[in-house]
Amino acid sequence: MFQEVHDKVWFIPGNNEGRYPFSNSLFINDRQKLLIDTGIGRSVINQLLKKFGQPDIICYSHAHEDHIYEKSLFSTTTRFIHELDKPAAESRDELYRLYGVDTPELSKMLDAFLKTFHYEPLDNLETFEHGQLFDLGTIQVKVIYAPGHSGGHCCFELPQEQLMYSSDIDLTSYGPWYGALDSDIQSFEQSIEALLQNAPKIIITSHKGLISDDIPERLEHYLSKIPERETNILNFLEGPKTFNEMVPCALIQGKFGEPLEYYLAAERIMLQKHLKRLLEAQKIIYSDGQYQTL
Repeated sequence: MFQEVHDKVWFIPGNNEGRYPFSNSLFINDRQKLLIDTGIGRSVINQLLKKFGQPDIICYSHAHEDHIYEKSLFSTTTRFIHELDKPAAESRDELYRLYGVDTPELSKMLDAFLKTFHYEPLDNLETFEHGQLFDLGTIQVKVIYAPGHSGGHCCFELPQEQLMYSSDIDLTSYGPWYGALDSDIQSFEQSIEALLQNAPKIIITSHKGLISDDIPERLEHYLSKIPERETNILNFLEGPKTFNEMVPCALIQGKFGEPLEYYLAAERIMLQKHLKRLLEAQKIIYSDGQYQTL
């Protein structure tokens, strides 16, 4: 089940092939043991601990619920996250605020949903910064600040192994997700482009797994999802539409999962970000509560 990618470097697939609400992890079994993200699922965590023991260090790529749960299974006290994601990792209320959760009903629904995979906020977090090195013995892990998905989203590079854990630059067919208030489309584009420039031989993503072929082409295709979404919006706005008419059409996500209200909240945020970009680029106009292409 676990795959040794290089000596002492292990790819840990999450339950259901890392699909949300699970995610994949990377484990370094060196003199110091380091685990990146803990969203692999309870059964996989138990197998990991049985095989390798407790990690000495846990690094979280960002604060989203599918990357940070099951903290009770780890006795590790040295845990790191980027300072910009620390508030959301430590506070359910802050995470919900960033997700645009603005009603008690949606908050209760998300509470029930998150309980199904043992989510709870973290505590006693330390912070890392871009370029910081974790020297584990023979392996070094370098923090790469890669915002866009979240304000503090980070990737992790193993320079000698030419390997990158790219977290939620995840190369899924869905494309980039920027459905939180601290997400930013332009930053996401720049982070993907920086990864293209880096050209690692192996990428391990949170939800697509281990990729070692056609990496530049896959990154380019992933990046192209953003202008494709703007084309969809422009086509839809050939006639005037209100924002509320646009949201249910899933112009960004294509289709909605469950819980529906959660996906609708993300659609609103992502759509707002695109509309703002299109207005600034003077590709659409806003008048009398309606958007329309020029």
